[in-house]
Amino acid sequence: MSRKALGFRLSSAHKLQRNWNDWQPRLVSRDSVSAASQDGVKCIASRDLGPAAAAVYDPTAVGVTTSDRPVSPPLLHNDAFPDTADTLDEGGGYEAAGGFSDDTFGWKSLGQELRINDATADLTTFQQHGNRALASKDMRKSHDRGMSHSDESRLSNLLRRVSREEDRDRRLATVRQLREFITHSDNKVALVKQLDTILSTLNDILNESSKLLSELRQEAAVCLGLLCTALSYEAERIFKWMFVKFSSSPRDEVRLLYLVAAYRALEAAGERKAFSPVMQLVMSSLQSILENLDTPELLCQSVRCILQVARCYPHVFSTNFRDTVDILVGWHIDHTQKQSLTQQVSGWLQSLEQFWVADLTFSTTLLGQFLEDMEAYAEDLGHVGSGEAVDEDIPPPTVSLPKLAALLRVFSTVVRCIGQRFNPIRGPPITQAYVSDVLNRVLACVSTAKQVLFSEPVLTAGNECVCVLLVSLEPSAQLTDAVITYGLDQLDACRACGPEYSLAVLSLITLIVDQINTKLPAWFVEKLLAPTSQLLELRFNRDREVMSAALGVYQSVLSLKNIPILEAAYKLVLGEMACALSSLLVPLGLSPTPGTPSPTPPPFPGIQHPVFAPLTLTPERAEFTLIFNLSALTTIGNTKNSLIGMWALSPTVFALLSQNLMLVHSDLAVYHPAVQYAVLYTLYSHCTRHDHFISSSLSSSSPSLFDGAVISTVTTATRKHFSTLLSLLGALLRKEQLYTEARKLLLTWSLEMCLMMKRSDTYTPLFSLPSFHKFCKERVCSTTVNTVYL
Repeated sequence: MSRKALGFRLSSAHKLQRNWNDWQPRLVSRDSVSAASQDGVKCIASRDLGPAAAAVYDPTAVGVTTSDRPVSPPLLHNDAFPDTADTLDEGGGYEAAGGFSDDTFGWKSLGQELRINDATADLTTFQQHGNRALASKDMRKSHDRGMSHSDESRLSNLLRRVSREEDRDRRLATVRQLREFITHSDNKVALVKQLDTILSTLNDILNESSKLLSELRQEAAVCLGLLCTALSYEAERIFKWMFVKFSSSPRDEVRLLYLVAAYRALEAAGERKAFSPVMQLVMSSLQSILENLDTPELLCQSVRCILQVARCYPHVFSTNFRDTVDILVGWHIDHTQKQSLTQQVSGWLQSLEQFWVADLTFSTTLLGQFLEDMEAYAEDLGHVGSGEAVDEDIPPPTVSLPKLAALLRVFSTVVRCIGQRFNPIRGPPITQAYVSDVLNRVLACVSTAKQVLFSEPVLTAGNECVCVLLVSLEPSAQLTDAVITYGLDQLDACRACGPEYSLAVLSLITLIVDQINTKLPAWFVEKLLAPTSQLLELRFNRDREVMSAALGVYQSVLSLKNIPILEAAYKLVLGEMACALSSLLVPLGLSPTPGTPSPTPPPFPGIQHPVFAPLTLTPERAEFTLIFNLSALTTIGNTKNSLIGMWALSPTVFALLSQNLMLVHSDLAVYHPAVQYAVLYTLYSHCTRHDHFISSSLSSSSPSLFDGAVISTVTTATRKHFSTLLSLLGALLRKEQLYTEARKLLLTWSLEMCLMMKRSDTYTPLFSLPSFHKFCKERVCSTTVNTVYL
């Protein structure tokens, strides 16, 4: 069975003709000057300035626009051309190089023109005035001709030095001077007159073979690109020259430099539309180059040029959009390429979002073809997995699995290319039924492949694909169960995979929680946070990104607004914390053993969970579990004025941190100071977020009605928190055995509360509270201890 995935790189469908070099060198002839000196030639037509220079001044020249021609160039002063009303003598002429004067061929001087036959006594004064005017005019002509020669001479000198100089640094400096000369707007005439020489010189530099001259060759490529931009009226000639040289060069590093030059030309021109007349030629040439490339380096540079065309000339690129996509998709699904290149190609395709959206029919058709190819490979894998007699045309799993993974990746890329338009809210052809169907088919393909042979690339690509589809979907009950089952199944597979796969799975689980949200079933949370869940194990991964992603899953679950589901998750988290705390205290003989009477209440009442009761953690794991879960609980505790955090959950976050986790326990501070500090800091963060519950301590409000049930408001529920906080801080500060950082935190905390109490007269009654007086006494008693430790 043959498989030809869409996007296979084209071979010769769009090859351009290579006979681009149809221009001839523009030679400057001086024969006409000699003829003028012997026979006399009428008007300006007798002067041969050469085609290159003539094109600058001739508004009828092919490919030259008025805006591109320099105004009053220094080559020929305006005064050298007589007005149309003036009459030239027979044989009159002028040579640009300065070899003739005004009266060489019978031209009348300015004084002669002004001389009147019936002159009066003022004739002498008038003649003097005419002679002064003539002298001034000649000086201007001489200065202008000198400026022109100066520019040409400087350019010739730069070209000669860059060709003959042997010192590498001096050559590089000269090329940079040439670059400055090219970018100067007053030098266009000199550049046009010596264009052939400039191109030849730059071409010689680009083709030099020494690796020591890499920077010099890069600078030459930049010069070539800037030259094309500076002489935009010669752009067609220069672009053709570059593309011909590209095609004829046998060395990839040289071909790369021609593409660098093309990109610099397009980049420098920007959106000024200077290349509009030749852009179709440029785009066609770049398309032909793209079709025949076989190295990633050339691919990257050619695509940079094409993307620049797409940005500045979208109407030109739009006609080549499908062909460009076809070639880039071919590179994308080539699983033999490096992952970095595949990601780069994906980025290029996504940068063309406006074209994907404008051609939505093409985009969805492409997705459909990818899906059909996926299902074909999954079907082949299914035949292999069933143990049936396999047709010789069916590829083995070693062939099918990499191609399936590549198709899943490119499918995700194209969905991202369509962007926000890939959403049922935006209407057909993207509908709820369409996205649901696509998602079900993708889930089936990945599940089939997993049953046949475990392939981490396929599962990673599949999870990514499910994520991009899930974002655009409003899950139904049936689809929700399918997605959740798939996610938990992928989570179990993390046992045998590396960090990359684990990150993809954790991102998928987080997205499932965020997208399905309040519609999540309770059994999903129970499986996700159960002791046997692989999520709990991933928290201990040495890769920090994996650990952070696992924390993200916890935070998403604890952010749910469905109270029954949130309460189930909360109890599981607290149950694990109780297990960890017990694992730390039992070795110290501080926790009652099962079956023996306890003279004191359990040290962690109200937070045990039966699924964690039989477990015992190592001290290291117990410490980490407590600190990790405390970090996750800040999601609830730091939500200001949250009814859920301060009333709905039992125990509340404040009660958990201030009472259930045994903050005052001296042995906990001695043997596990990091745990005590983590609990303290979490409580401090929670109290700071709620202004230490100072304002609510003054409230005397009564219960109110909420959703038909009598409950305490947030203010009433937290009325006693401030007094509890004062007692806790005072008791802790009296402790001699207290972690230094914890003591610093407590002192900072106390100071913040006192300053807040002084901030408003409203809080004045708080200074009369018995709890505050007791706190102050304990604070004074602890001064000696604090001084010793701080």
